Amino acid sequence: MNFESNRIRPFTSDDIEEVAILFAKIFTEREATAKAVGVSLNEYYTEISKKVCESSAKESLSFVCVDDSLSREQQIIGFRMCKTFSIDTSALSESKVAIILNFMNDMAKIWLLKHPEIANNEEEQRKVLTFQGLGVKTGYEGLNIASKLCLTTLKHAKSLGYQYAIAVTTAEASQHLFANKLNFK
Repeated sequence: MNFESNRIRPFTSDDIEEVAILFAKIFTEREATAKAVGVSLNEYYTEISKKVCESSAKESLSFVCVDDSLSREQQIIGFRMCKTFSIDTSALSESKVAIILNFMNDMAKIWLLKHPEIANNEEEQRKVLTFQGLGVKTGYEGLNIASKLCLTTLKHAKSLGYQYAIAVTTAEASQHLFANKLNFK
């Protein structure tokens, strides 16, 4: 592990597979809702992380942290997946993954209820950045990678005209980051 070889760069379509696997691994091991419903690594990968990464690659809002000292297919050590705000209205099954997705949609709807000036205005909704997934590979925790990824993303989104950022945080480390370091409400 070479701390000087870490750098943040934009997420690209070439990163989809590596990030989707890392995303599923981190979330099934550490994230409270995934653990609570007992979703497997494969289910999470297939039904959430791969789809989030594919959709994130369509917008240039997401970032990764890479360690250039690692082998090519293992270089991504952190990720921050994002999208422009939207609520998924497709019918969801009653699978373990659907429970998580329904929860995320419910949180977005609650946020909209608290912001009626945005709820009924699609143009304003396009100024809202949604944080979809944040993770740091085991062994790289405590190096402020998550903070740097979030700050890089926020700065970039602001330069593109985004005025709000929302995140649903259920993992303890993410709650600490957003409440205490990034001052999210």
